[in-house]
Amino acid sequence: MAKTSNLSAPERRRIAEQALDSPEQRTEDVLVRVRCGRGHNVADVVDTAVGPVFRSVTGLHAHGGRDYVDTGHGSHDNGTRYADLLAADDFTDDAVPASCECGPHTLSRARLAKAVADFERVIQMP
Repeated sequence: MAKTSNLSAPERRRIAEQALDSPEQRTEDVLVRVRCGRGHNVADVVDTAVGPVFRSVTGLHAHGGRDYVDTGHGSHDNGTRYADLLAADDFTDDAVPASCECGPHTLSRARLAKAVADFERVIQMP
């Protein structure tokens, strides 16, 4: 894999998406979960073959097996998956997008990396 400093933002996201979609990727490899103050799942950091990957869903989406987006019948909009490599250089934006029922959130890539390094399993947002 190329050094992250040599990759553009779209290349970083494409590599992260491919790592998440890889047949070898297991769903239980979550390193850190981010939850909002009301307990909604906001984002995850997943261990992949290319390193830790940030994963979230932006926009309207369901938040559990029995939760449904409050949209009209026939609407199949379940939010947009956002994935990016967690590793970054000085030129990479620290902010990464996420959302839950409470609304959009902006998370810090550096804070997520620190949580991985400190073996922190859940980040509880205020």
